[in-house]
Amino acid sequence: QWEQGWQKAKDAGKDPQFHVQGVHDMLSKHLEQLTGGRSGLKFLFPLCGKAVDMKWLADQGHTIVGVEGVEDGVQQFFQESHMQPTVTDAPEVKGKLYQGMDGRISIYVCDYFNFTSQIQGQFDAIWDRGAFVAINEEDQEKYIRLMKTLLKPDGRCLMEIMQYDPSLFAGPPHNIPEEVLKKLLGPELCMTYVDTKDITERVGKLWNIPSIKTVYFLIKASD
Repeated sequence: QWEQGWQKAKDAGKDPQFHVQGVHDMLSKHLEQLTGGRSGLKFLFPLCGKAVDMKWLADQGHTIVGVEGVEDGVQQFFQESHMQPTVTDAPEVKGKLYQGMDGRISIYVCDYFNFTSQIQGQFDAIWDRGAFVAINEEDQEKYIRLMKTLLKPDGRCLMEIMQYDPSLFAGPPHNIPEEVLKKLLGPELCMTYVDTKDITERVGKLWNIPSIKTVYFLIKASD
């Protein structure tokens, strides 16, 4: 389904509707909370697409690892960032590895669930923009279980979830009630509300929903 989204957009000479032009305003606004003011961190971008946030953070001295299922999106990221990537087979994830900026940006093209902490260790920060909401609902528990293993003990995740009336639109991206996310995180991770953004004007008409918002939470180990 997501591959079709990339292909349709490419055929129309446009970006996919889920792609954000420019650095995501919620990332730039809340970066200090995500990094804890620390520099030189290792960031994970699950289902990264061609997010320009990756280059923006790498330019600030952070190391970026992205994971994406659609190779076309990764190729577009490097083309639009004016980078010539090195491309190698990555049998450990049954996919490929694209690297740029002297290895400061690494993007694996593979099934996200093939990516484990054995591949690149654990991460200081995860920017989950449109990943958790995109996966199949039956995989949500598995996704959070994997996230727990990928986050360092003092790591933080900034997560975007979507909220709308699910009787009007089945997704994806899926409606995620806060209590569902809280239950999945369990006692070992806590979530703190960070921000809300009304996106009705941007995508409401596309999905025929009268009201839709994205809500942002900071997730970290419970005290």
